[in-house]
Amino acid sequence: MNGMHLLCVDDDADILDLTVTFLERKLPTATIHTATHVDEARTLIETEPITCVVSDYEMPDQTGLAFLRAVREDHPSLPFILFTGQGSESIASDAISAGVTDYLQKGGPEQYDRLAARVRHAVAEYQTEHELRERVKELTAIQAVSDLLADGDGQSLAELEQVVASLPQSLQFPETAVASLVVDDDEFTSPGYEPPARKISAHDVTTAGNELALTVGYATDPAPESDDVFLPEERALLTTILQLVTAYLDRRHVLSDLREADRRLTLILEHATAVMYLKDTDGRYVFVNAEYERLFGLGNEELVGRRDADLYPADVVEAVEANDRRVVETGEPIEVEERIAVQGEDRTYLSLKVPALNDAGDVEGVFGVSTEITDQKKRERQLEALNRTIPRLLSAETAEEVAERGVTAAREILNLQANAIHLYDAERAALVPAAYTDTVTELIGEPPSFHAGESIAWRVFDDGIATAIDDIRTDPDIYDAETPIRSELHLPLGEHGILIAGSPTPAAFDTQDVTIGELLAAHLVTALTQVNTKRELRDREAELEAQNERLEQFASMVSHDLRNPISIARGHLDLYREAGDESHLEPVDTALTRMQDLVTDLTALARHGMPDVDHQPVSLPDVASDAWELIDTRSATLSTEPCTVTGDESQLAALFENLFRNAVGHGGADVTVRVGPLDDGAGFYVEDSGDGIPEDERDDVFDHGYTTGYGGSGIGLTIVSRIAQAHGWAVTLTDGTDGGARFEFRAASDESESA
Repeated sequence: MNGMHLLCVDDDADILDLTVTFLERKLPTATIHTATHVDEARTLIETEPITCVVSDYEMPDQTGLAFLRAVREDHPSLPFILFTGQGSESIASDAISAGVTDYLQKGGPEQYDRLAARVRHAVAEYQTEHELRERVKELTAIQAVSDLLADGDGQSLAELEQVVASLPQSLQFPETAVASLVVDDDEFTSPGYEPPARKISAHDVTTAGNELALTVGYATDPAPESDDVFLPEERALLTTILQLVTAYLDRRHVLSDLREADRRLTLILEHATAVMYLKDTDGRYVFVNAEYERLFGLGNEELVGRRDADLYPADVVEAVEANDRRVVETGEPIEVEERIAVQGEDRTYLSLKVPALNDAGDVEGVFGVSTEITDQKKRERQLEALNRTIPRLLSAETAEEVAERGVTAAREILNLQANAIHLYDAERAALVPAAYTDTVTELIGEPPSFHAGESIAWRVFDDGIATAIDDIRTDPDIYDAETPIRSELHLPLGEHGILIAGSPTPAAFDTQDVTIGELLAAHLVTALTQVNTKRELRDREAELEAQNERLEQFASMVSHDLRNPISIARGHLDLYREAGDESHLEPVDTALTRMQDLVTDLTALARHGMPDVDHQPVSLPDVASDAWELIDTRSATLSTEPCTVTGDESQLAALFENLFRNAVGHGGADVTVRVGPLDDGAGFYVEDSGDGIPEDERDDVFDHGYTTGYGGSGIGLTIVSRIAQAHGWAVTLTDGTDGGARFEFRAASDESESA
């Protein structure tokens, strides 16, 4: 999914232009589409790659709620934000029931800020969900093609036609997707195939030498502005599907050869590498080929005239004899898998058994050709087990949990008894062991961490190419020359780390181990990427929640702290208008300057959680006196003692304004407020002669919105707390000298030491 395409719908063109203007400022990389009618909006949703809809509620042709329900019918997960000037609990409830992503009332500039933030959050979640769906779609497509080819009879190429027909549905824009498969001179195409405008291809060659080319693309360009419309998962899917097709054609070729074996038997009997034998209708051996003699260590003279029951265990013989009887009784050839003990080891063979006919056409025995598929069956079981472990890997919540499950899968499925997963730690710039088997501990103890340039593991991690090393003692990048490990298998996990398997036996890993190991590594990369994506989303959500909370507090604080300067400015301005006395302009200018300072400080508070502090020596009596003049103190009295602190004068003025307002509000018109240094000289205090604050409420008074009921907004002491934090002070509330409230400010380190 490329970029953010936002659709704004409002029948009021002026409001629509205003909304677009604000969103273009807040979302500069977004492409914004507009519509003043619902029908126009529906057309844009179907023709443009819309990733979020912002709609008004009250529109003449259809309400925003009805529009939402219509969109949900065809686009159940498309983010839809109702941005309306008409709000009510009923509308909000109906919108939530209809599946709205978010609900926001129109207002001032701050509402557009919130709208932009919520659009950004909704699109991020929508795009992440889209990527996860693409990953699931990829795995589902692989499983479907695997099942389709596994269930095919191998007699025709109908399965390949079905593969090509289904493949376009696995792409992110299936409406115009097409696919083609070329096998030598034969081409298979999806229904309605047209030469694609944008495409990707993969090539392979079967063991029989057939050249394959698999192509997917789009008949019309779905995203002309994008450099690449294909997801990495789609490229990986294309390669995997082609590998499955190649394996299917290889197997088809083998089966075809086996069906031809009867005709060629006379010519190749003694030269074939497959096990061949002839039995009579009673199950006695008449002839075996050289491969049979080599494999079982028995010559023709030792076998002729003997039955399988004379040579092999009863449980093996029972199935083999049953297959022979079936051929004799039906006169039809069969192809079955048989388990046979060879030198005490169970092996699996794919056996083609055909009736041996006499000149009269009667069955006089069974001719068999058996090809060992022990390793193939082992790989099939491993692939099935790996497919079953995918959900378990994807359900892991942490990278460490993915590593634990990956190590277990490598041991139990791939028989990598000594294996470990090292995850890349960016802070340490090292591959750090995250999980390992007990066998690793038994061989080398606790695995080490690897840094750049000091190990084979780092080299493979850096190269990104899976590698099997027959003898690590001959490798110049060996980490520990004294290690009991002789051979190793290294499977890089992309940027996440590496899986390492070891063995005390040289050359313990072959190309098949590398191939099957890469499949497990791919699953681990998917799971680790998903874990990182989920973590980033959780961090982003937490960040957005904190930012929204700060914005809400900002609105409350602006309303709270600007009230007095505005009142003072208006009062003196009215007096100037009445009398023309210019002496009234100076208080107006002072109030406006104070308002400007407050807006600056509170904006920093909203954005960063606390204001920046310009540390300068400040006389508290001077700042306190100035702040006293800016509030309605009625007949209250201010008393100050000499005291100088290092801080921000503007911030301290706001601190005193809120404390004085709180004192007058609680203590009454005749309250006395005192400001002075603490006895130990480690800070200062502000106390009043009022009724004080009950002890059981003192832990709560600094919470945002908390009020003790005198008519305040519950914001003032929150601002006091924030300003104290910005200065590195701890503020405590206790009883005053005359029983009122006493606020003490001292360095936070001093407070913790005294505690």
